[in-house]
Amino acid sequence: MFAALNRNLLKSVMLADGVFSLAAGIALFLFVDPIGGLVGPHATPAVLTGLAAFFVLWGAFHLAVGRQDRPSPAAVRVAVTGDALWVIGSVAVLLLARGGLTLTGTGLVAVAAVAVADILLLKQIGLARQQRAAVA
Repeated sequence: MFAALNRNLLKSVMLADGVFSLAAGIALFLFVDPIGGLVGPHATPAVLTGLAAFFVLWGAFHLAVGRQDRPSPAAVRVAVTGDALWVIGSVAVLLLARGGLTLTGTGLVAVAAVAVADILLLKQIGLARQQRAAVA
């Protein structure tokens, strides 16, 4: 299993990110009020619904790219850029809006930022491997 994952790292990461993003988007749509209560007063229903819509679109994009035989380098760069912007935005929220977050909300934002940064790195590694394999 790990050999197949390693061989198709980029596809695997893109597909996993797509599935997780879709699931997160659906969960946000279904549980807007409870999640808002956990995160804090800045997590209004409008903000969480917008975030849910973004996650659904982001997930669909990742699934479409991940289903390609060789994920498009340009599309992967879009995904990496989006991930980088997410991490930067998360840090900004933690620094500038921490008064509007509960302790749980702060933890969720921080954990998500670290997870997205890790996924970003895996996408970069997978893209580099794909490009090396194309040259070889």
